[in-house]
Amino acid sequence: MSTIVTEQFDYVVVGAGSSGATLATRLAERAGGKVLLLEAGARRERDFWVQVPIGVAKLLQNSRYAWKFSTEAQHQLAGQKIYWPRGRMLGGSSSINGMIYVRGEPAEFDHWAALGNDGWDYASLLPYFRRLESFAGGDAALRGHNGPIAVSSVAGLNPNVLSDAFITACEQAGIPLTPDYNGAQYEGVSYLQLSVGRGRRSSTAIGYLHGRPQQNLRLETEAQATRLLFDGARVSGVEYVQGGRTLRAMAAREVVLSAGPIKSPQLLELSGIGDAERLRALGISVKADLPGVGENLIDHLQSRLTYACTRPITLNEIMHSPLRQGWMGLRYLLTRRGIMATPSASAHALARTSAQDSRPAVKIQVHHISGADRYAGKGYGLDRYPGFAIGFFQLRPESRGHLHVRSTDPFAPPVIEPRYLSAEADQEVMLEALGLVRKVMQQAGMADLVARETRPGIEVQDANGLMDYIKRSGQTSWHPIGTCKMGVDSMAVVDPQLRVRGVDGLRVADSSVMPTMCSPNTNAASIMIGEKAADLMLGRSV
Repeated sequence: MSTIVTEQFDYVVVGAGSSGATLATRLAERAGGKVLLLEAGARRERDFWVQVPIGVAKLLQNSRYAWKFSTEAQHQLAGQKIYWPRGRMLGGSSSINGMIYVRGEPAEFDHWAALGNDGWDYASLLPYFRRLESFAGGDAALRGHNGPIAVSSVAGLNPNVLSDAFITACEQAGIPLTPDYNGAQYEGVSYLQLSVGRGRRSSTAIGYLHGRPQQNLRLETEAQATRLLFDGARVSGVEYVQGGRTLRAMAAREVVLSAGPIKSPQLLELSGIGDAERLRALGISVKADLPGVGENLIDHLQSRLTYACTRPITLNEIMHSPLRQGWMGLRYLLTRRGIMATPSASAHALARTSAQDSRPAVKIQVHHISGADRYAGKGYGLDRYPGFAIGFFQLRPESRGHLHVRSTDPFAPPVIEPRYLSAEADQEVMLEALGLVRKVMQQAGMADLVARETRPGIEVQDANGLMDYIKRSGQTSWHPIGTCKMGVDSMAVVDPQLRVRGVDGLRVADSSVMPTMCSPNTNAASIMIGEKAADLMLGRSV
């Protein structure tokens, strides 16, 4: 039996991901006390394919880098179990994601505040977004230029014919051009912005932990938290396993869970914080009856239409040609530009689908690759001809799922039930999004590049057939949120200060606290949560 070793700290942060690495760095900078940051994964943030943006495809199915979660069989998705990879390394999902940098819709942050979350309106959050980023362009009053996370536009990394044609066609279809969707105008079409600096991934591991090292911050990797420790009604520390030993880290001030939307609610339930009836059924002693733990699970379901391209300008032909791969790699090594400096996606549109919409309802996005699914690679379903895909999803899904422990085993994955498309409105908007993609592809701007629609094929026109295609092709966009919802209602897990209700000394700071989907992409907002959480804990204002 392993020996239990106990150490004392001022703060203990669980999870060195998008929010946790940010929070721990800022606490260490400003608090003066000893901060411990626990990470279940390893120090792999400097691996070649982690740093090179195009390498995302090599990371998502590799257990050295990712937690390989899967959902329960989805009734509305033809019984599919959807693969849900999450970052398991320093930097968390910011080290394996697609690097697409979108803050979110200002109106949705204002909605958070209207729900009772004071201080979470867009005007209050803007200083944190500016603090975290380093972006060369944009309005200086709205954009940050000296933050830890480097942000670059694909227009500077890999300007290309396919993206230009997509942008032109979107404008022809009535979607406005936006010069900066992270600035004054969220709605519209433009080249993507990426968390990439000088052609390399800019994760929180690189930007915060390496970029701002702190002597009073101790980082422990390959250290998996298994439960919270209590002193009466106060959380006093964390028990974790590292190298076969059980260790305890005690926190004189606070413990913060930043383990993400899957692991944070799992740790709460394993520790007796959650729905009392569910916990008792598993033999878990109840510390706080919070029925909202693990509920309010939201994700973006993405489908794609694929197209054969008239010109050899896509990744498909590169991946099937060693010579082309060599040229692509040489260009990247010499210039840090080209398609290797991107995740293969290059431009998107945040758009309305009807004149009745008061806000953008969907996202459509061009990818320079086509295949049977998004995990396609050489020999794994990649089309043999030049091809590209247009991904699409609903921005604010109404479907709500849940996530709960299945046993008291901290190493067992939880039950993940997102209930995709269970809200009828979501099905309607996804059909509208598909229709918008087809409308854009039929514009003159794309005429010279579209040979034919290959999936599902233009012959599929009826709503039932298209809905069946969406259900069979739908996959996660890697944006799960909401399982430790922030709010003031009975299902809220944390209050607007991110304090867990019903216990002392414990907060949650990661994407699980988001009450609704604020953005087409969630990483920038997750980093912002880490920044704001540090100020909340230290009683500071921007």
